[in-house]
Amino acid sequence: MRIVFMGTPEWALPTLRVLVESGNPVVGVFTQPDRPVGRKQILKPSPVREWAESQGLPVWTPEQANSPKTQETLSDLKPEVVIVCAYGQLLPQAVLDLPRLGCFNLHFSLLPRWRGASPVQAAILAGDQTTGVVLQKMVLRLDAGALLCVSDSVPITPEDTSETLGAHLAELGAKLVQGTLPRFAADALALIPQDESAVTHCRIIRKSQGGINWRNESAEQIKRKQRAYTPWPGIHCFTSEGKRLQLVQVKVVPGSFEPGQVYPELLIGTRAGGLRILQLKPEGRRVMTAEAFLQGHSELVGELLP
Repeated sequence: MRIVFMGTPEWALPTLRVLVESGNPVVGVFTQPDRPVGRKQILKPSPVREWAESQGLPVWTPEQANSPKTQETLSDLKPEVVIVCAYGQLLPQAVLDLPRLGCFNLHFSLLPRWRGASPVQAAILAGDQTTGVVLQKMVLRLDAGALLCVSDSVPITPEDTSETLGAHLAELGAKLVQGTLPRFAADALALIPQDESAVTHCRIIRKSQGGINWRNESAEQIKRKQRAYTPWPGIHCFTSEGKRLQLVQVKVVPGSFEPGQVYPELLIGTRAGGLRILQLKPEGRRVMTAEAFLQGHSELVGELLP
């Protein structure tokens, strides 16, 4: 069975490894182009490209998956199935129609909950207790295709971040794909339509969403944001002088506090409850404990943050 794989970040690697280890020919790997990273903006290949090339797999990095050239390349590869995991581009109908068995996307939520680009973050932000992964047949409408297989539910722990939960789901998804490969080989692809009445959506995460509003958000909501936006974009606030503080580790403290008020031990009031800052990163500085920060910024206690 000729397989084409499409994926980009670390989360996609477990599935690609499973496909390679299956013995089926992975005739092509498509991933996002190299992107500039760091202060020096040095071009860096995606994790999928690095690993695929280390295994001698043919790799393509088109800027646009819907370009005629990309479609021609895919057609020449003659894939019987395309497996997608966190690729980062939408596929046009012409690509979806190419493989005999279809294109299948490994999605990191139990669809129809959390269709969209940020299902892991959305589950944490919403306070979901469980999540999972599905393999769904791709259609033109985003994440709306019928389900081929669904994982068991897994718990979201109170300390899970997008980083830890995503890594867990990536491994779970790889096992799901591994167990499904015989169904592809046997052409036994019974599909389950999604329940359209239960659909929820999530969007691409923007850097600006990491900002904190002490007056409109509760301590629990901010804690969820910190977990959901780790490692990126993180959460941040500003002092009354406009200095940016990235909050790295926080703890919810029950009680009634003035929203935005800074109390001893770097406890900050919110709309409901207080938020104790355990670790933070001042602008242009390293990550430090609240205690170390207050040694040089004791004047912050008593301030009302914007």
